[in-house]
Amino acid sequence: MPGPHLDHVLAVQSCGHYHQHAGTQPGGPRLAEGREKVELVTAGRGWVQHGGGLAEVTAGSLIWHVPGERMIQRSDDAAPYSCLSITWVVSAPNRQCPRLTRWDDPDAALACTRQLSAAAGDERIDRRTLAMCSYAQLLWRAHLHAATAAGSDLPRPLAEVLTALQADPARDWAIGDMCSLAGWGASRLHAAFRDHLRTTPHQHLLELRLRRAREMLALHDDGLDAIARACGMAGAAVLCRRFRRATGVTPGAYRRRLR
Repeated sequence: MPGPHLDHVLAVQSCGHYHQHAGTQPGGPRLAEGREKVELVTAGRGWVQHGGGLAEVTAGSLIWHVPGERMIQRSDDAAPYSCLSITWVVSAPNRQCPRLTRWDDPDAALACTRQLSAAAGDERIDRRTLAMCSYAQLLWRAHLHAATAAGSDLPRPLAEVLTALQADPARDWAIGDMCSLAGWGASRLHAAFRDHLRTTPHQHLLELRLRRAREMLALHDDGLDAIARACGMAGAAVLCRRFRRATGVTPGAYRRRLR
């Protein structure tokens, strides 16, 4: 990946936290000339055109657009997506990272979204400084993921299991389901998780569910029992116990701290 260059970044054209309404579709308009744009998904699920098909995007997905590329085209009616939407005016488009990456900490991604949206509406903030700083911050996150994420070195069967778990962590996954996806036995599946991810299938799935719980606590007013079930846990008591063990605070305290 080339080193970062910011001289071509001239201004922020628009910046805000976009929420797709249930029952409507975004359509995927193409980005205009002289622009670069990031859509950083903070909640829900959508799809964007990529590699000849549609790629699913969920909380943490970071999509970097250059002129002519379509923005998010479809939204899940049951879980409409929200995203940071920021567009820069540039002298010459120069995407310096892969188009699709991730920001793996949803809390930090949401905090960044709020911070940039507030700064964009504050007339005291220098526009060029905001443009360069916001561009550099998101470029860093894209570079960090591209440089450190487990990728092509993963065995294809393991990658397919990870993709399926991330797409639907609330599903009642059994080891047998994962083995069927991979075409492996249970011992080989556990060994692959241990060798490549330094965790177990169960622990990895729990981390995905807790990540979704943090996202819902930050963005929704649903009760703890509803959140627990939406994340694949039996109820509020299970959510509270696992959440506190992982974070050191209760879900309620976590929600109050964010708000």
